[in-house]
Amino acid sequence: MGKTMIIPFFIPHGGCPFTCVFCNQWEISGQSEELQPEAFSRRVQSFLATAQVTEDTRVEAAFFGGSFTGLPVEVQLKWLKEGLNAIQKGKIAGLRLSTRPDYVDDGILRRLLAHGVTTIELGVQSLVNEVLLETRRGHTYEDILRATEIIRKYPVQLGYQLMLGLPGDKEEYIFLTARRAVEARPDFIRIYPTVVLKGTLLAQWYEQGIYHPLSLSAAVTYAAHWLATFSLYDIPVIRIGLQAAENLSFTRDLLAGPYHPAFGELVEGYLMREQILCFLKKINFREKELILYINPRDYSKVVGQKRCNIGFFKEHLKIREIKVVPDPAIPNQDIGILVSSSCHPLILARQEFLEKYRIK
Repeated sequence: MGKTMIIPFFIPHGGCPFTCVFCNQWEISGQSEELQPEAFSRRVQSFLATAQVTEDTRVEAAFFGGSFTGLPVEVQLKWLKEGLNAIQKGKIAGLRLSTRPDYVDDGILRRLLAHGVTTIELGVQSLVNEVLLETRRGHTYEDILRATEIIRKYPVQLGYQLMLGLPGDKEEYIFLTARRAVEARPDFIRIYPTVVLKGTLLAQWYEQGIYHPLSLSAAVTYAAHWLATFSLYDIPVIRIGLQAAENLSFTRDLLAGPYHPAFGELVEGYLMREQILCFLKKINFREKELILYINPRDYSKVVGQKRCNIGFFKEHLKIREIKVVPDPAIPNQDIGILVSSSCHPLILARQEFLEKYRIK
């Protein structure tokens, strides 16, 4: 199966009457002007002219940045008709959109399907009512369950967008959100850490000392827990961290919080480090030289960003020398460790490691 390419259309705050405490879609999207439906075909044509699209590439257009199904129906139809026209001309394969759980019903789903929508992403953020109330989401966990049940009746993919470290969040709620997401079984998940953007109520709370964002280290740790849990239960995580944008920096629109342009890489590297540590503990590793055999695709995750994992092992495990040997024979995400008593590396499969995240 080929990869999917997304042509994004950001409609900041479109269709959303609420202003959640953390939200400033203009800053997150890096977009200063609101797009109009008339620009749809030009944007698609421009994308296709420069993208490396092959025969097995699936190209979709996506309406993000607001609650699409909360837009006036006539505005929805303008966008949807542009999208359907592009599908009928063979320019794109389908449409996807993001919306709120309380803006979903059978009539809306039938309208979306009639115009080529194949994927709906619900901005659920948290699956705990206390957090949803604190962040002024305007919907409940029960609304999420109801929307999920409705969408499941139709031939569309369902995604959840989740956030870590929201106001009112705590470790118990972070783990509960993971449990409830596994129970709901969306087709995929996006994970975002909560950051403080200028011009939001959250920014005021931060400056008043009411809200304290997660540290980068804590956000990475919790995101890795979510990634491992969802991976164990075969729920793909298709994005970790905010899209890097020129305006998303601590010198411009970002006030505080665990933002990093390579947040997903930090999370993947942390999880790989945990897997190696788990393996070393399992085999009671006491040697001063560590030789790791890994799939070449996992090299950057194993060594970590700026070789942080290598430094961690040397400092905390008192290992003098570490060798990382790329070996295509090692399955992706599995780890091989060579010990002095063996001629061949011992293997810890990723799936075996993930079992420690099974929900009890």
